[in-house]
Amino acid sequence: MARYSITISVGDAASVAREAAQAERAGFETAWTSEMFHDPFLPLAAAATSTSRIGLGTSIALAFVRSPWVTALSALDLDVLSGGRFTLGLGTGLKRLNERWHGVAYGKPTPHIREAVQVIRLITERAHLGEPIRFSGQYYDVDIQGWKRPLAPVRERIPIYLAGVREGMIRTAAQVADGLLGHPIYSLRWIREVVLPSLARGLAESQRGRDDFHLCLAVCCAVGKDLSAARRAAAATIAFYATVNTYEPLFAPFPGEVGRIQSALLRSDTEGMVSAVSDEMTEAFAVVGTPDEVRRKLAAYGDLADSICLTPPDQLIDPDEAQVYREALLATFAG
Repeated sequence: MARYSITISVGDAASVAREAAQAERAGFETAWTSEMFHDPFLPLAAAATSTSRIGLGTSIALAFVRSPWVTALSALDLDVLSGGRFTLGLGTGLKRLNERWHGVAYGKPTPHIREAVQVIRLITERAHLGEPIRFSGQYYDVDIQGWKRPLAPVRERIPIYLAGVREGMIRTAAQVADGLLGHPIYSLRWIREVVLPSLARGLAESQRGRDDFHLCLAVCCAVGKDLSAARRAAAATIAFYATVNTYEPLFAPFPGEVGRIQSALLRSDTEGMVSAVSDEMTEAFAVVGTPDEVRRKLAAYGDLADSICLTPPDQLIDPDEAQVYREALLATFAG
């Protein structure tokens, strides 16, 4: 059975530290933070102060919106702060988000992320040596001279995981990264038919074995006694992602539901979006139930992965409700 990790919420420093310590006491392998409504790196500094064993990672930090130098220094700093427990999880994000929100070039995401990983590795592994750091590629032209980080790294190599949804990015992760961060909207069918074959192909192309790579599958979990409310919360997250073109192939088995969700979106009808998610769709993309039911259903994912990141429903619902489901996960898997 795969090991469990969990996403943590972000608030003031004391609450972040408290939740991270709770996750550590519960026995979770890693505490992850995301990037959308907050910076993914800063909360982990607070989490590092209250923990000593649990891994800390970004799932995900956007790779293109920061320079590789800034990302590398953030990774080095967090690895020092945590005593060698940091994992750098990177993703491309959506083209629209990169170009309209951040004003940065997106280009072709697969070669772009490949170069980003190469440059970040180069900096994290050589920053303390005082030697020139040079990289010239399609997206990055880096020439760092006359600079030395006055602090030796805690580890020779900081793990870098990449997020991937479609075949190309999954293969790229297998070729250049240490692990793959799955999307919480993966279905078991998508994992078996797309993720695992793409992963195997990428590893073969990079002449690496499966033992050299970490597959972390994220699963949207709604644990609760009120199963109707839990299903609705999970359906809300599913409806949100069903409106994003990038994820269209994942939802191909449910064309009718997706059509109704998108029609409701055009009417700004959030309740209609959620109601359009069928029970079959919820079962395919989320794990819902009592603590015992959720633990049992997760076994199907655990047989396919090295670890599972448990994420509560967190889209199109009130943040306080999302936090209730996060706390239920912590309680369900404690010990």
